[in-house]
Amino acid sequence: MNGHQHPFASHYPQVANHIDHDPTPKDQAVYVPSVSPGYAIDAYAQNWKRALPQGVGAEALDFLNPANRDFFSISHVMSSAGQALNQSRPCIITQRNRKVTCLILDSGGYQLSKQRKHLNAYQHRLQILRWMEQHGDYAMTLDVPSGPVLKPGYPYATTKDCLNETLDHLEFFRQNLRSPDLKLLNVLQGNNRGEADMWYDAVKGYDFSGWAFAGVMRHNMYEVCRRILIMADENQIQDKVWIHVLGTCELETAVMLTALQRAINQHINPRLRISFDTSSPFLLMATKQIYTLPSFSNQRMTMPTRKAPDDASFVNCPLPWPWPSPVGNRMTMGDVCVNRPLTARGQHDTLSGQLMVHHNLAALCWAIALANRVFDVERMSRAHTIVPHVGAAVEAIETVIKSGSEYQLSRFQATFANLRHGYSESFDSGDDDRPVF
Repeated sequence: MNGHQHPFASHYPQVANHIDHDPTPKDQAVYVPSVSPGYAIDAYAQNWKRALPQGVGAEALDFLNPANRDFFSISHVMSSAGQALNQSRPCIITQRNRKVTCLILDSGGYQLSKQRKHLNAYQHRLQILRWMEQHGDYAMTLDVPSGPVLKPGYPYATTKDCLNETLDHLEFFRQNLRSPDLKLLNVLQGNNRGEADMWYDAVKGYDFSGWAFAGVMRHNMYEVCRRILIMADENQIQDKVWIHVLGTCELETAVMLTALQRAINQHINPRLRISFDTSSPFLLMATKQIYTLPSFSNQRMTMPTRKAPDDASFVNCPLPWPWPSPVGNRMTMGDVCVNRPLTARGQHDTLSGQLMVHHNLAALCWAIALANRVFDVERMSRAHTIVPHVGAAVEAIETVIKSGSEYQLSRFQATFANLRHGYSESFDSGDDDRPVF
């Protein structure tokens, strides 16, 4: 930074549980994309059936390869342990350079609970654990999500049913964990404050390396701060190294999680990192949606999407792809829209989809980085012109964590209620965006 110290440099986590040359500054919560197996396999095989855009090498779509740093690469990635049961082909996840990347794994609890006819948690949990030990750095313990009990058709009737089976899985993981290199994250669920308290009290005796916030309450920053205060009061966070928030990539949430990490680092635990994930850049391709440009206003920070251009008139078209990203800046419309059989739906082939996925991921990462940069500047000036209600929450997070007081938190109840997920029991299935590939 031209020789000047970053204004929050003292808040950097102070242990070596991070990746050198990580594009996300260590004092920021890190976005971790949950990668689809199809993309991971294709990017590793590099067996493209036609020419890539000019200036894009065959290996460039492997965003875990540090050799692509000048193009686009990231250091943290997420996958589901369900892959242990579904695919064995080499991919950028299993063949990554572990010295310069970090893999966070979901245990597959949501997938197992939703597909009990095909997968069985008790039958496959040892296989899942061993696969996570072989490939992962951090991993969720095997949980039974509570959010889906709010909707019909779920095999568990109550949150207590979900908790009871989760406790059995926790004991199994504690007894059968063999690798000292895999750090387990204890998953928290609950559909309201009472259930969240019940769940936390039941699982907190399992002393793993960190926590994962899942379920309905993970989006509610008031309840997240309340949980952190309770953990700090009970010495349940001082020796942890990681907190992961499942299923979110909202720009507003990103800056608040950065504020939370900084406050925890400064006032409770200087070693802890916060991460958050979605599979959105990949899942958007199911409906051929692509990210455009971030939108910042005094009301919202969003990353809009639109339907990807898909028309025969773009075949062999030299017009540039309209939306910026490392691969987008090198693409023409003819790289995306190609000749297809008359029976095909549209002009996109497999490579078209993978190019747009890469665009989506890079565009989202850039938007999250931009949101943090904007908030760093506005925090220094204390003049929040971008979503001032989020700015007020960022200020409140620092004050509340510094105080260590639930009473102080209660004074900011109206501040947190102004947020998009401000009501503690607003409907949200809680786990629909966990990876289920």
